[in-house]
Amino acid sequence: MKRFKNILYVSQGLPSESDSIGQALRLSSANQATLNGLIVSPALPAHMEQYQELYRGSLFQSLEQQISQARQVNDISHADTPFPLHLSCDEHPAVTIIRSVLSQKHDLVIKDAEPVDDDGEGFKAMDMTLLRKCPCPVWLNRPAHQPRNKRRVAVAIDPTSNSEEHHRLSLRLLELARSIADSCDSRLHVVSCWEYQLERYLSNHVWIKIEDQELNRELDKAKQHHRQALDSMIAEANISGNIQVHHLHGVPDDKIPDCVESEDIDVLVMGTLARTGIPGFVIGNTAENILQSVKCSLVALKPDGFVSPIS
Repeated sequence: MKRFKNILYVSQGLPSESDSIGQALRLSSANQATLNGLIVSPALPAHMEQYQELYRGSLFQSLEQQISQARQVNDISHADTPFPLHLSCDEHPAVTIIRSVLSQKHDLVIKDAEPVDDDGEGFKAMDMTLLRKCPCPVWLNRPAHQPRNKRRVAVAIDPTSNSEEHHRLSLRLLELARSIADSCDSRLHVVSCWEYQLERYLSNHVWIKIEDQELNRELDKAKQHHRQALDSMIAEANISGNIQVHHLHGVPDDKIPDCVESEDIDVLVMGTLARTGIPGFVIGNTAENILQSVKCSLVALKPDGFVSPIS
């Protein structure tokens, strides 16, 4: 299924150990989409002006070599998939990227995730700005330790929201994750967490003294209601193929990162759930906590109609 028509690949002008360039080329070729490259890097100080041309030239040359290697590996020629490059040297790279998305109407940004500390968890400032404020989907790539046909893909959804906006986003997440999984090991891991909101208040509370059997009945009802909604949403998304459902009891902030780690997930697809029509409204607390706890690559979507605070 063709999903993207105008892809932006972002480089910080440094060597890359991930497959981001190959991913951009493959997606562009498969979708017959326009592909552009944007190099964002710090500007040289004024007293080093004499090195400006060499500096800019080295950034282009380094990325062009990486693109050439990726073309050979993926057998994608320049004639079939052009990849023009642009350079921006300023102090606010995330703003530059978002402005490019807005002005050129890009529908996907692919970028290497910035290196983090030794534990490998979370995302750094530029990436978090893109996750919060970029209006189109953002794919933050990390080096994979598996060949592409063995990489594992998971999608995190909540099927019980009463918001139509949230419902549509969940369907888009399932469809996109299915498409990504088809290009990897073909299995799609669907992760969803259920809770009974009163469980922590009623369980082992000496003053209420609710019977365990009654509390268990309420838990079973909550679990069944959530699972029915989850199965219904998967059916509505009309995705086929190998689907492995992880129906987890607990808070998403804890359970989703644990599942990603235990299942050795390489790519997590999730929504940031920023509200539409409210410029600058940050991502939800649950999404923020999950983002800061995962070590894998991330594909993040916002609801239709999200308004970026960047003009």
